[in-house]
Amino acid sequence: MLFPEGVAIDGISGEVTPSTDRYTKKLSELSGLFHDAAAFDKVVAEGGDPIAYEVVDYRKQECDICFGTTIMMPGQVGGEYFMTRGHFHERKDCGEGYYTQSGEGLLLLESREGEVRTVEMKPGICAFIPPEWAHRSINTGSEKLVFVWFCATDAGHDYGTIRERGMRKLVVERDGRPAIIDNPNFA
Repeated sequence: MLFPEGVAIDGISGEVTPSTDRYTKKLSELSGLFHDAAAFDKVVAEGGDPIAYEVVDYRKQECDICFGTTIMMPGQVGGEYFMTRGHFHERKDCGEGYYTQSGEGLLLLESREGEVRTVEMKPGICAFIPPEWAHRSINTGSEKLVFVWFCATDAGHDYGTIRERGMRKLVVERDGRPAIIDNPNFA
């Protein structure tokens, strides 16, 4: 039997207490996602393979909802901002919510039909991600980007589709500001 429980979420550090899982993605684990492969190799080699992001979960297998935080580090590869892998949900009827706690970024979304949208990520904004939309978070700021996510426990993650073909758009720095451009490598 499950019992109610209070879970503390630190909006600055991204810590979840209690948590049930945690994983870290180093930049090297995002190989193939950035447009400029040579710049990627250089940042990984010269930068000591920095952490790109961390995910902290709170999940009970006996329950249909889970939540947690994603803590994204600032950085760039060849002018392209640090980002998450991006995914669709395996369960086609599952959406997700992202509530930004601190930092600034963009949520890049792409429908299976090819429509592209963005949602600004800043404190106080909760992004609604409908079912069947791929989503990738991008830290466009100079500080950590911390957001809380909520979804169905069994939503599943399809990372392969994005890894194979990429997303139609890239978020890069132009004149000190984020710019959304076409991805020349989109397959």
